[in-house]
Amino acid sequence: MDSKLANTWRLTVNEKNFIKTALLSEIRIDGRKPFEFRNIIINFGSEDGLAEVQLGQTRVMGIVTAKLVQPYQDRPNEGILTIYTEFSPMADLSFETGRPGESAVELGRIVDRGLRESRAVDTESLCIVSGKLVWGIRIDLHILDNGGNLVDAANIAALAALMTFRRPECSLGGEDGQEVIIHPPEMMEPLPLIVHHLPIAITFGFFIDESIVMS
Repeated sequence: MDSKLANTWRLTVNEKNFIKTALLSEIRIDGRKPFEFRNIIINFGSEDGLAEVQLGQTRVMGIVTAKLVQPYQDRPNEGILTIYTEFSPMADLSFETGRPGESAVELGRIVDRGLRESRAVDTESLCIVSGKLVWGIRIDLHILDNGGNLVDAANIAALAALMTFRRPECSLGGEDGQEVIIHPPEMMEPLPLIVHHLPIAITFGFFIDESIVMS
């Protein structure tokens, strides 16, 4: 994981030796084995597109919303997927209020790249009128507690929220047949997103000249 997303502090020689001994002995403070993942708890909200993930001591909330937007010129038949991250000082004292810092931007890019490059979400199914209107899907990731493995927790929170999200059904009407009519949920059942697969992020750490690997 990028050092920007990790808690950094100065270690004394004794602390470094202690960590090195623990690594060589495959001992962790929480008792996990080298490749044993943190416990995962996923809670879903009462509303569509809301999920909270707890990975060990880290908690991340994912919220998915959608609105009609213009597509990118080079991809007129595809919807748009964007990710925003919010770091609160209540989650970690190193986080600052105000504009997203480098860590928040980097985390959003990593999660976005995993979803986009794997083409997990079928963006072509989000097209309403080619070149004019598509669904823009927004994922907001709120860091509630930072206890490590932020990338993994944020990735799972994004996927869980996407899997439970339902967008409004819409149709074309009007005199020219190009007017978009968005139907309320009581009239037409909202539609789930088409998610082809679930790209799960797993972070690894390399220690002591990369001779030891831990997840």
